[in-house]
Amino acid sequence: MAAGITTLLTSGGVADLAYRSPSLHVALETAVAVISVVAAHLVFGRFRQGSKLNDLLLFYAFAAFAISNLLLSALPAALSISYPKGLATWGPTIGILIAVSLLFAAAHVPARRVNRPVWDRIDRVAAALVLAALLGAPIVLARFGTTEHISLFSPARWGWNDLPNHPEVGLQVVVSILFVAAGFAFARRAEKTGDELMTWVAVGSVLAAFARVNYFIFPSLYSQWVSVGDVLRLSFYLILFIGAAREIRTYQGRAASAAVLDERRRMARELHDGLAQELAFIAGQTKRLAEISADLVDDQMHVEHLAAAAERALDESRRAIDALSQPALEPFHIAVANEAREVAARVGAELELELATDVEVDPAKREMLLRIVREAVGNAARHGHAGRIVVQLSNGSGVHLSIVDDGVGFDSGALDAGERFGLTSMRERAVAAGGEFRLTTRAGGGTLIEVVLP
Repeated sequence: MAAGITTLLTSGGVADLAYRSPSLHVALETAVAVISVVAAHLVFGRFRQGSKLNDLLLFYAFAAFAISNLLLSALPAALSISYPKGLATWGPTIGILIAVSLLFAAAHVPARRVNRPVWDRIDRVAAALVLAALLGAPIVLARFGTTEHISLFSPARWGWNDLPNHPEVGLQVVVSILFVAAGFAFARRAEKTGDELMTWVAVGSVLAAFARVNYFIFPSLYSQWVSVGDVLRLSFYLILFIGAAREIRTYQGRAASAAVLDERRRMARELHDGLAQELAFIAGQTKRLAEISADLVDDQMHVEHLAAAAERALDESRRAIDALSQPALEPFHIAVANEAREVAARVGAELELELATDVEVDPAKREMLLRIVREAVGNAARHGHAGRIVVQLSNGSGVHLSIVDDGVGFDSGALDAGERFGLTSMRERAVAAGGEFRLTTRAGGGTLIEVVLP
């Protein structure tokens, strides 16, 4: 897009495409200075977290942009400060050249970690060197300048013969090449690492490169006029601002996820230290009562039912603890495997898993299927006395979950209330989620439970 605009302006004979507005010029310089400060602050935060060399150089690049735009462009424009001839043109040009050189370096250095103790001893020296280069180099080179500003807008009035009198304009080509090289390097890094900020920096660098091309063709840099080059330059900083805003949004999302996970773990600890411990005590005591009252058949039956209820409650509390302890975005097949393994390990059954990795369901159906897995595996071992349980998960015309065991099977008419409740609960959960529940069993022939979701 930027190349098309530049080509149209030059080949179409468009001349004097600029607007004289000192106030707009001040606003533009102030905007790019503020955005540079924000971007530098953000990248410095990235460096403090990761201690990566490329982030450090990127911070210095944005800091150089900020200092150059603020001290050499925005403040002089806002306060109507008249720098000596030469310094007014060389200052911003050399400042941007230093900044883009640091940007080029940040795009090409490896993302290795910096030794923080060593860096803490030299960071002030490095910052002083960058500041001295930004302010000292323009002063040294100011003697080459001949005019305070250049205000030509038509290629017809600008030719190669003018370059000896204005070498600072020729440096725009060098700056443009550095921007392009940095942009492609940032794009490659974004593809490899998935770092979205690098993508925005890459796009902005290309726009900044064509801004410098326009400054070379229409040498109106840092005058009281606003031209197409200024628009492209502002676009570069706006792209940086968008990238910074999205980076901050990503940080906020990570912080929110971390806070949710911390709260889930706190709730898991509370359940483990409170409810689960009490239920474990109740389950143990009811088992002792069942043994003591073995000669009283009716009392023993009631105690056994109480013990079974306590065991189910204990299983539910453990399931809640496990669920709260796991990351919220755990892949579904891993969640199914963890649920099945946890129950099978506790009841001493051999488990075989055949789980497709591409199955994803919404949170409500996910919770329903996990509860069915837990209930079915537990029933197969406790009531069916299964030695081997197979859990299968596939994703074809719909989500298909099956739990098959080699246990003794059962006669549905001979089930006690607790066992019937477990089967009824699984069936009702599947139907409520819009699915189909199938049960196949016979005495001595094992059991197959299937759940199919559309």
